[in-house]
Amino acid sequence: MKQTPTAVQSISTPAGMNRRERGFSLLELMVATAIFLIVASAAFSLFDQNVKLATHQQNLSTVNIGLRNAMTQMEEDLSGAGQNLLASVPNAGTFSLGVIINNNVPGVAAACTPTSSWAYPVPSACFDSLTIINPKGCAVLDINDGAGQENLGSTTTMVADDPNHPGVVATLTADATCFKNGDEVLVVQIPTPGGQQQSVNCDNGSFNYCVAAVNLTADASVVGSTIQLQHNTAGADADPLGVIFNGSATNNFSLANSLNSNFSNGAYIIDLGNGSTAVTYAVQNSASDATDPQLLRCAGTACTTADQQLLSDQVIGFKVGAALWDNAQANATDIANYFYNSKNYCSNAVGNADCTTTPPPQNDPNDFTLVRAVRVSVVGRTHPNGDLSFLHFNNGFDNGPYLVQQASVVIDLRNLSNPDTTN
Repeated sequence: MKQTPTAVQSISTPAGMNRRERGFSLLELMVATAIFLIVASAAFSLFDQNVKLATHQQNLSTVNIGLRNAMTQMEEDLSGAGQNLLASVPNAGTFSLGVIINNNVPGVAAACTPTSSWAYPVPSACFDSLTIINPKGCAVLDINDGAGQENLGSTTTMVADDPNHPGVVATLTADATCFKNGDEVLVVQIPTPGGQQQSVNCDNGSFNYCVAAVNLTADASVVGSTIQLQHNTAGADADPLGVIFNGSATNNFSLANSLNSNFSNGAYIIDLGNGSTAVTYAVQNSASDATDPQLLRCAGTACTTADQQLLSDQVIGFKVGAALWDNAQANATDIANYFYNSKNYCSNAVGNADCTTTPPPQNDPNDFTLVRAVRVSVVGRTHPNGDLSFLHFNNGFDNGPYLVQQASVVIDLRNLSNPDTTN
């Protein structure tokens, strides 16, 4: 029997099948993986940069919001300051007082250098502060002494009357209830409006106005048809609010009771209170974080834990300048010039004070009645330890490893509308 040989089937690629249908080679897979890793790495790097940029912008926005809120609050407080304190007295001149500014002058205050943890010395070396004076709201009285003047060589009592209702006992009794022991009282002598004399005589000379501060040592009382105001003795500390502060002076502007015999009948008596109606802006470190200087709004003339309102965290700059009128210094009448040292607030209001000298004389600086506009600049920062990407970054403000933001505002006090010749 003839045997038929078995056919051997060969395996081959069917006709028409292309390379794609066969799959990728190992080399192709390795090249594709490498390209994918490069693209993914670039994408993740770009994403990381965008995240950092978004985080930085968000942090700066937080700083900016804090600064804007603080500025808005200051504008509200300052725009209502500086009112004419004699507005309630018919036919009286004007006397305005709105703000007390404490400047820390570069080269005079202690050096302000951040520590290694970027904490700032607070508050004396680095930051200004300001106190807005809000009078107590008592009636304005005037001196009405039978002798025609006060003489502190023999008395510590001012005899006063109500210029709107002279001698009316019922009105005086109501007025007296407002003048309390511990209140600071300003006594202001100004020229009679429209009169021939455009100056007044006090402190052994002729001046635009004269002002003295006294502290009441007892509640006011009504005696007969006058109000009796007991106050501290001549030369005693009399200005806790710092209205006429100058620690180095020896006469009117020296924290001392300088009321003298030249304050005659008609001099006005204004109760500023004990400071509880004032508002102070200052920078102090957070009690829980020394690297967090905080801008605070405080009730009173100083910031304490009980009366402070936090306006903005991480404030590393707070400067206050003032535009002045009636200042004899060169260019001081130009509203565009802002003084950042209150010792330059000079008005010739004290004898032998020549405000044209530089620096001005020690016996007539810090005249806050001259302030007509305030320029406030605040610098905030992102948290110094909050972003590791800033470890090798230095800003242009203080070379710190954080971003900074500045806000400035010019605020006209209400007394800006007063005539240039009044104070």
